[in-house]
Amino acid sequence: MSVITRSRTEQHAFNERRWSEIMAASPIDHSISKIETDREGNVIMSPSAGKDHGDRQAEIVYQLKLLLPKGGVLTECGVSTQEGNKTPDISWTSIYHPQFRQPDVKVLNPAPEICVEVLSPSNSAEDIDLKRRLYFEEGAQEVWICGLEGQMKFFSRVGELNASKLCAKFPKRILTSHERLDLEQQKVAARKAGRTSQKSERSPQRGPGPEPPGPER
Repeated sequence: MSVITRSRTEQHAFNERRWSEIMAASPIDHSISKIETDREGNVIMSPSAGKDHGDRQAEIVYQLKLLLPKGGVLTECGVSTQEGNKTPDISWTSIYHPQFRQPDVKVLNPAPEICVEVLSPSNSAEDIDLKRRLYFEEGAQEVWICGLEGQMKFFSRVGELNASKLCAKFPKRILTSHERLDLEQQKVAARKAGRTSQKSERSPQRGPGPEPPGPER
């Protein structure tokens, strides 16, 4: 089978046309979490990743809106790359992104300044490494990876960072709702135990009482 060679501009135009065709072809199956394409426009579908994945995704959106208010936070908006349309779980565009003010954008190019992938058990390291490379090729400044236990990893073009340079206060771990509740309950229990211990230490120690009188003579 012959391979079609396209320039970067031609590939982006092809991606946008193909995405419009997919969106217009049929109603979206809501059991499908993510739709992407390969270089030739073939559809790649991923099933819903589950509750914890969605919970961490929502928390990342909240933190980005809180910490980087001068921009836009997007969920699952496609990015046109040289290997088709790829869809970060979350992305953040600054007010200077050329498509920030454009209405009804189906596919972003250049890539958002921050692209975030929330891992699920079905993700392979090769797939995530490829997406990270493609996002950087299309202009992303940072790519963030949220692990299965919520640990955050931040990457620039030159490698892994200790913290994001675009959002230095972003948490190093993203908790689900039940994890936050469990942590708060543990803190409350620890505070109660500490107060009980302090009260015990402050209580006066009673010495032995006087000896009872002996028998009268």
